[in-house]
Amino acid sequence: MMIPQVPFQGRMSYCLIKCLQMNLSHQGHDYPLAWLECVSGEPFGFVYVQDPARFFAVNGYAYHLAGEHLLQTLHYAYTYTGANDEQEALSALNRALDAGPIVAGMLDMGYLTYIPDHHVLLGSDHAVVVLALQSDRVIIHDPDGYVAVPLPLNDFLAGWQRDIYTGKPYGLWQIGAQGTPPTQEEIWEQTLACARANFARVEESYAGGGGPTFLYGPEAIQALATDLPSWPERDLGGLTYFSWRVSGQRCLDSSFFLQKRLPEAAAIRWEECQMYGQLQQASAAKEYARLPDLLKRLAEYEARFIAALL
Repeated sequence: MMIPQVPFQGRMSYCLIKCLQMNLSHQGHDYPLAWLECVSGEPFGFVYVQDPARFFAVNGYAYHLAGEHLLQTLHYAYTYTGANDEQEALSALNRALDAGPIVAGMLDMGYLTYIPDHHVLLGSDHAVVVLALQSDRVIIHDPDGYVAVPLPLNDFLAGWQRDIYTGKPYGLWQIGAQGTPPTQEEIWEQTLACARANFARVEESYAGGGGPTFLYGPEAIQALATDLPSWPERDLGGLTYFSWRVSGQRCLDSSFFLQKRLPEAAAIRWEECQMYGQLQQASAAKEYARLPDLLKRLAEYEARFIAALL
């Protein structure tokens, strides 16, 4: 039976792009969230962090690079800065708020103490919009569903100093004025160029070879399919709670984004979305023996999708 491709409305995980969208909307520039996510390039490219300590894999790439690509493509002036310590970070935040709300991130969600059971989220990336800085707290919009919520300053600073891959602890985004708006053709070409660059990424290792290895593309999906049964004692962790869900969302949104110009690629992307749905169900049901075969099929779809996009 043919499964209809219906637009999705509901919880979306695009935290940084949501925050940038809030700031742009505050300036009077309204863009659809799913469209912004696609223009950022975030939905294009699978990464598997091959780490003996945990499983992490997702259809996506580094958030901060996606955010910068988005703002550059849409011709917005912006700054994305870090700080050396808390005092420098607070001074920069105070100055920036004179011009309006700012985006802070990436943060560690484990320190966002207004979230019930926040300690369970320790180590998870997130971004928020800071509305105001007060003597002992910040007031923020959290795109995970918390509106104008106060966060004690000490907790905010503890989470804000997180720096996994950006080189910018206390990351602070300020969006300025837009230059000449790009044409739809320019946006399309920039988005496709970003996607193709993502697909060209090759294996990377960090920490002198003793840290995790970053694998990309269909080969990464195949490697994950091999590793899952090799480490049966390891909990799936974020794969069940985050990775399959957000990956499926990105496949669906990118399918709609590509539909008019690249219908073959769009159709493959919809099939991948459904594969992520099957991975989600199998993982939640603890039917772990199904995962390797599902991933191998997903790798085949990913290879076909890349060929259709190139």
